Amino acid sequence: MKKNRGFRCSNDNMYIRNNPRVLRLVPEPENNTDQECDTAAGDEFPAEEISMTLSLDYIRKKIGWCPHAKTLHTSPPVISTPPVTINPAQPDGGAGGSGRIGRGVTLALGSIRILLRNRWLLWFSLLTGLVMIFSLASSLYLQFISGTPLFPGTNFPAGPASVLIAKGSLPWIVLTFTIGLVSTILSYYLLAALITCVSRILSDRDTSIHDGLTHAGSCLRPLFGWAVIGALIGTVFSFIMNPPTTASGSIGNFGIIFIAMAVLAVFNILTLFVVPLLVLGNESLVNAFMGSLSLFRKVWGEMLVCFIIFFLIGFAVLFTSLIPMIAIGFSTATAGAIVVAYMLVMIVLLFIGSTVLGIAIVGLYTYGKTRTLSAMFDGKQDGFKYS
Repeated sequence: MKKNRGFRCSNDNMYIRNNPRVLRLVPEPENNTDQECDTAAGDEFPAEEISMTLSLDYIRKKIGWCPHAKTLHTSPPVISTPPVTINPAQPDGGAGGSGRIGRGVTLALGSIRILLRNRWLLWFSLLTGLVMIFSLASSLYLQFISGTPLFPGTNFPAGPASVLIAKGSLPWIVLTFTIGLVSTILSYYLLAALITCVSRILSDRDTSIHDGLTHAGSCLRPLFGWAVIGALIGTVFSFIMNPPTTASGSIGNFGIIFIAMAVLAVFNILTLFVVPLLVLGNESLVNAFMGSLSLFRKVWGEMLVCFIIFFLIGFAVLFTSLIPMIAIGFSTATAGAIVVAYMLVMIVLLFIGSTVLGIAIVGLYTYGKTRTLSAMFDGKQDGFKYS
């Protein structure tokens, strides 16, 4: 009867005892070593068993696998992950209505901040104010000599005893168009110069009024073409508001007037983007018009918020200016001075507001083109660019 022979599988730390019929696993004694196991196998096993044992031992040592180890069956792991909600990207930068409001507020307040840090831009306020005064004075004089009331629906002010130029006549139309064209081209020229200066400030480049006026002068041809269109629309609007067939102090067809006002408003809104496209984008007049429509669709929300913020600030300033006037009290002696002072406040506010609006136009144009706001509107950069 043969003794039970055995060898150890180091991977399991177990002895495998050799039996003619049964193979069973027995725990390895702690005092045994691999060397003792291998020596016993070489001394006690028959030749054929030694050959098989050495082969198995060679495989075990080379690849770390024991052919007598038990097979372990495990279930594949189940990994549970929480559901993921995918929000589609929004075309306006991913912020929706609240994002438009936030950007509009940032543009409005940032425009005021940039003007305060670059007070030399107020020269554009002065120049634009002079153009406004010229336009207003010329229009009032034309209305006076043609017997047209200043406020439609009223008889104020009364015209001269004899009408020098009949309203609606060819000379009246020519003069109205000429006054409108001169005022418009000067306004667009100054706006183009302001846009040039603000664009360079936002690009962190030094600039001056001379630089802005020079660059705007190189764009006079397309600016003049757009000014002609604006003067024509203004002339038609004036003709509709003061038709020659109505009696003095009356108003024409309300429906036509509202349509004319809507067309004039749309033209002025498109002008806010046509001018920067002509000056900064070097676009042709037709491409600038089409591009202004595209930009308006992108930033209409921000533009609306800007206008509301500017209106609220202007209203607050005007209302605040009334407080000291009311405190002084109205009397026959002071009424005239109070009215003049209040009118001066309105005029100064209008002049400064034109420059703030020009800065906001550059911000709206830049955002519509690049979908990013300049850090200067957020106050993250100083933006001091004095010439």
